[in-house]
Amino acid sequence: MSSSAPSALLSATFYEEGYDHLIELVHQRDADARRQLVSLDIALHDADGKLVAAVPGDPGQEILDLGALVGAHARGAGRLMAVFDARYDEAVFPYRPHHYAYLHRRGSPQPSLYYAVNAVLGGVPDRIGATGLNNFETYLFLRRGAGERHAVLLGNPSRFAPGEAQLTTYYAGSRHTREVTLAPKAHVEVALEPQREGARLDRVEIKAVFKLASYVVGRRSAAGELVLFDHLFTYFK
Repeated sequence: MSSSAPSALLSATFYEEGYDHLIELVHQRDADARRQLVSLDIALHDADGKLVAAVPGDPGQEILDLGALVGAHARGAGRLMAVFDARYDEAVFPYRPHHYAYLHRRGSPQPSLYYAVNAVLGGVPDRIGATGLNNFETYLFLRRGAGERHAVLLGNPSRFAPGEAQLTTYYAGSRHTREVTLAPKAHVEVALEPQREGARLDRVEIKAVFKLASYVVGRRSAAGELVLFDHLFTYFK
């Protein structure tokens, strides 16, 4: 299953203490054999972008227990961005592999959350010819439970370049934009106002030079427990 020129898949998610967080690294199988990655490296970064731990992964592993990994290498570090640098053989994976995840607060009666792990672009914008905000992502709030507060988790996977993004929220047609700048490997949770001038939050949009790690999260207002963890929809103009 070796390849002289394996393809790359860079993806990222966020870990918070107190949660069972399992990452399905490989889910594509066929009748003849289980497929596996060529290689996998995992890096954990704190909110300021500091490398907390770098761990080589087992490319034959199908399920990664992110909570156990953090407990072994970065216990007490707070929220972390986990970056997965995978290599795969296109002869083994005719389609680009994806990671999927299971998230549940230990001891909570709330249902588990399932999501697709964000694929990201960790390049240097001036090397790939990107001069404007050419990546667009959006999320529609179709229904929201009472007592929830929402935010966007943003992480910059780049090793060298700051990540610049415009975050725009929409309320019954009105729009409000703020600028967010992240140092390399840094991440932040940006709170979203639930309403403006009597209108409820309808949509959030992110424009960035390259693809950041981005998730919409919802929390119970009282305890802060996650009740929503979802990626945004990517589109291009």
